[in-house]
Amino acid sequence: MRRLPAVLVPLAAVVLLGGGPALAEPPFDVPAQLTDDVDVLSTSEESQVEDALGQLRSADGTQLFVVYVSSFDGVQQGQWAQATADASGLGTGDALFAVAVDDRRYGYWVPDDFPLTDAEIEQLLVSDVDPRLSQEDWDGAAVALADGLAGDDGGSGSGLGTVAVVGGIAAVAGGAYLVSRSRRRRQGPPPTERLERPDPNAGVPTEQLEAQASTALLELDEAVKTSRLDLDYARLQYGQEAVAGFAEALAASEQDLARAFSLRQQLDDESGGRETGADEPTKRRMLAEMLQLTTAADARLDEQAEAFDRLRDLERTAPQALDALTSRATALRGRLPAEEDRFAALQRRYAPAALAPVADNLAQARARLDAAEQAIAEARGDIAAGRTGGAVGDIRVAEDALAQTGTLLDAVGRLGNDLQAAEARVAQVRAETEEDLAEARALVAGGTGSGLRPQVARAEAALAAADAALHPADGGRPDPMAALRQLEEADIALEQALAVARDADQRAQRAAASLDQALLTARSGIAAAGDFISTRRGAVGPEARTRLAEAQRHLDVAVAQGRTDPVGALREAQLADALAQEALQRAQSDVAGWGDGGYGPGGYGPGGYGPGGFGGGHGAGYGRGGVDLGSLVLGG
Repeated sequence: MRRLPAVLVPLAAVVLLGGGPALAEPPFDVPAQLTDDVDVLSTSEESQVEDALGQLRSADGTQLFVVYVSSFDGVQQGQWAQATADASGLGTGDALFAVAVDDRRYGYWVPDDFPLTDAEIEQLLVSDVDPRLSQEDWDGAAVALADGLAGDDGGSGSGLGTVAVVGGIAAVAGGAYLVSRSRRRRQGPPPTERLERPDPNAGVPTEQLEAQASTALLELDEAVKTSRLDLDYARLQYGQEAVAGFAEALAASEQDLARAFSLRQQLDDESGGRETGADEPTKRRMLAEMLQLTTAADARLDEQAEAFDRLRDLERTAPQALDALTSRATALRGRLPAEEDRFAALQRRYAPAALAPVADNLAQARARLDAAEQAIAEARGDIAAGRTGGAVGDIRVAEDALAQTGTLLDAVGRLGNDLQAAEARVAQVRAETEEDLAEARALVAGGTGSGLRPQVARAEAALAAADAALHPADGGRPDPMAALRQLEEADIALEQALAVARDADQRAQRAAASLDQALLTARSGIAAAGDFISTRRGAVGPEARTRLAEAQRHLDVAVAQGRTDPVGALREAQLADALAQEALQRAQSDVAGWGDGGYGPGGYGPGGYGPGGFGGGHGAGYGRGGVDLGSLVLGG
């Protein structure tokens, strides 16, 4: 059994590590010798690293796996590297070099039978690897490591030695790279050859494989959402301790889902997807990993299903469950008039575009509430007739419909609050933008910023668009959230223009001042898109869901980086909002197509998603009596 590595952390690094991980990136099965999940390498740099890895393997049979991720998920880097190696099935003749770009850490794993002394290891790391990482020379660090190992003449094998994880430290701006080290001695030479892992989906056309992966992603997303709803109800009934195991299974499956969405985003991005045409082997490896993740997550939920059903035992507790649902439905019915008045007030105050995410929420809420009340009535009829088992399906329908009703109503109030907050902030943000624009214009007028004219023009156009959103030419109502987004666009252009004239401290101060507003905008955009998708997910395809998941991921990074790297955090928050807006637009397009009888851009029609989850499915309630089938199918 491998010994867990020790971490050697000089006191000087402690302050630098206080910010925590930038992004949850759990250990995973690496699909290839080079995995760049954060796109830090260009195509030519990838080729250089792959050439160095090939030369190392030719030299002594060592197969070095290089992985770039955003964060080690809060896990000590040695443990992360070992867990990834275990998940990948690495063994004798293999090695792993993992870099967490945002954490500013790196870790190693090697098997027990590697050469080199500690002194030789530290010499290679300190002299060749650390300096390149400190300069963000990502490909150079990997090439230097591979070259150093291939050039070692201390024995007939890899120069990685007995390192499981390194402990040297290289100070860099904003953080430190750490690696832990375990001291082992080599017990004989490694083999000189290792067969590549076969394609697990050999014989399946790539187009078909992509369709399978997209379907699996949608089904898992549905299963996770349904399981979360079931878990919330069970937690209220039985307490946190009773559902701890279910909560852990769901959390693990949510991590797998996030990773699968991230892979889907990479396939969609220009840098690695369909627009430029990712190479076939890479695309197949990514699709295979998506299928592995979704299969594992779905199996994990299935393992809990029987025990979860025993816990809730709806056949036995149906009368009590129906009483609780009736009370909930009555409360929601009582909210409708106040929410209608609230929305009418918002319509008088803001532009229709500002309210578009919730434009039909009240109508949808009424339909879901009607369906829930009908399902409750039918369930009571089943119980009275002695068909307790038949009531279970209706209870699940009612639970889901009431949950969606609450979400639809809450979304109206949340958007109203966000618009009020934006309205209160827009004047201050505009004044700050004007100040930056004046500084940029002065640089251009003084002859020191002749190359800045395009950025200044871009900022001026964004500022004019913000004014138009606040004061439409036709005398219409304002859209303060759109105005803030335009001001953020101006801010991005001005940051590019003024970066040459500001030092790092000034840039950090300006970014910190803008970060709160960017986070507010991103959170509002993600909430609006999330509410829209979750309550209409029966019509929403994989693209919108993927953008939403990526938006949340970038927002999490922004929050984590806020104190230590405000410039990077601001960039992440702005990207999160852009992805959220794209998610909402794609979802609205999907729903419009669904309403017309089409299938939307994702190629998935109504009724195409299995509800999944701990409870297994909604059962008979969907096709009975007066239940609003169309509303429920649209809702998922």
